[in-house]
Amino acid sequence: MSGATFDDVIKQLGEFGPYQKRVYFLLCLPSITLCMQTLLTVFTMVAPDHRCAIPGLENDTYHVQDSRHAAVINSFIPEGDSCNVIVTSNVDDVTSDFVDYNRTKHLAESLSFRNTENIGHLAENGTEYAVNGSVIVTMCSRFVYDRTELKKTVVTDMDLVCERDNRRAIAQSALMGGNLAGAFFCLAPSDYVGRHKAMMAGLLLHMMTSLGTTWSTYFPVFCCFMFIQGMAITASFTNIYTIGMEQVGPSKRVWAGFVIMIFWAIGVILLAPMAYLLRDWQHLQIATAIPTFAFLSYFWLIPESARWLVSKGRVVEAEVILLKAARVNKVSLTPGLLDSITVPVDKGQSVLTMFQHPVLVWRCAVLFYTWFVSSVVFYGLGLNVGSLGGSVYVNFLLSGVMELVSYVMCLCLLDRVGRRLLNSSLMLLAGLSCTLTIVTILYAPSSMQWTTTALAMIGKLGIAGGFATVWVYTSELFPTLVRNSGMGASSVCARIGGVVCPYVANLSTTIGGDTGTAVPLLIFGVSSILAGLFLLTLPETLNRRLPDTVTDAVNFTRRPADDKKGDGHPELETLSS
Repeated sequence: MSGATFDDVIKQLGEFGPYQKRVYFLLCLPSITLCMQTLLTVFTMVAPDHRCAIPGLENDTYHVQDSRHAAVINSFIPEGDSCNVIVTSNVDDVTSDFVDYNRTKHLAESLSFRNTENIGHLAENGTEYAVNGSVIVTMCSRFVYDRTELKKTVVTDMDLVCERDNRRAIAQSALMGGNLAGAFFCLAPSDYVGRHKAMMAGLLLHMMTSLGTTWSTYFPVFCCFMFIQGMAITASFTNIYTIGMEQVGPSKRVWAGFVIMIFWAIGVILLAPMAYLLRDWQHLQIATAIPTFAFLSYFWLIPESARWLVSKGRVVEAEVILLKAARVNKVSLTPGLLDSITVPVDKGQSVLTMFQHPVLVWRCAVLFYTWFVSSVVFYGLGLNVGSLGGSVYVNFLLSGVMELVSYVMCLCLLDRVGRRLLNSSLMLLAGLSCTLTIVTILYAPSSMQWTTTALAMIGKLGIAGGFATVWVYTSELFPTLVRNSGMGASSVCARIGGVVCPYVANLSTTIGGDTGTAVPLLIFGVSSILAGLFLLTLPETLNRRLPDTVTDAVNFTRRPADDKKGDGHPELETLSS
């Protein structure tokens, strides 16, 4: 068979035979733990109710122990203030063994901030406030927490509250920043050392950082582990995805791409009950890290990508793998088929060549913006479930279920509705749902606050499907010669969105109140609506001959009259996250 391609080998082997199904199932399993590590901060970085610890009172607790303890709290903690404490010159006397009750009661009556008539003149002095020259209100360095729901979190161990509250967003952004760095530094080596070695390096690093984070109680070290974990997640998932795509036939790649996303959603669903049962963040971290040890067996269970081996001229090694697959699939390969394979010359160009034509500039801008917004909203809604009404565990579980439903729905509709309309509709659905939460948050009675959660969950359904669909849509819109660099640039935009999203989600805490809850959802909603409208200006790709060159892309308009009907499936061998 002169001039055969590797896809011809896959078609003869079976585009998705028993061998590929077995390997692909194993490849999908790490997506569960990778997802858990990505979203674990929803539970490990919860900030429970807290207040300043009473100075000199070592056995202080958040909840009132008795009437004497209540009097001391009333004396030293300003009403409605969880970040400041009243300091007097005789603190040790006042707090020693809760002191004499009458004496404490007298201090409470004379100094309590709950009696505004006794406050006197309040003068600001940096972070300290003097009351009548005898009492100082200052930021505290030690806190007590409400441990009714959660025994320990990263926040309680590192006191990431009050003026240190922004460090939660910094830690979450460190993880997403690692994702971005991984896209630059962890993916290129796979083209040189192989997909399998790069995947194993990523999974090993994933295992080590999952455990290392557990005992990182010093914030800078914790952030370093989070950053490396982000790199490991990118290295692992991308190479797993690539190996999976390179072993299935052209007509099965879209289907296979969505299946691995379904396993990601399963990770969300499983994390909720695990977090509910394990209320100590270190125990939860260990529980999600333990399964990663099993992935070390992939060194023997998962073969190198035969497609990559052939591209590097290592035909004998590829033949061993393919003959084993043929035996499992109970088929025979044509003798000498691999020897006749024509390895395509990489004539890929930079995505910058697209910017020479106005129509393509707009197309790139829309796609890059959609990837950015999809990432911000997708991860933002996941991180923001704690600010919604009701149980964070139930909300998180529901978001996983909606994500799972979304992927299955997209898989059924993608080849029926088309890429453009489906992608746009899902983004608009996400945007409108998130925007409507403003009404329910600000104006609905407390008995109707469940509608906020319902709208946010519909938003999660829309954005999950939109994010998954834009992968397929983008790969088909970029011409063959710039598809690899175009997908890479799109992925970078998404990862930048991942770095931004923790700060957007954290606005709910920074602003506070109902307004704080509404602002992130409003940002998610408006940005998604814009993306949905912009996508309507792009051409449909379903059942059309896809562009090979930049010139083809320029002529690839919304009117497909001159196109020949295709099979609707792109060649996705270069697709990566």
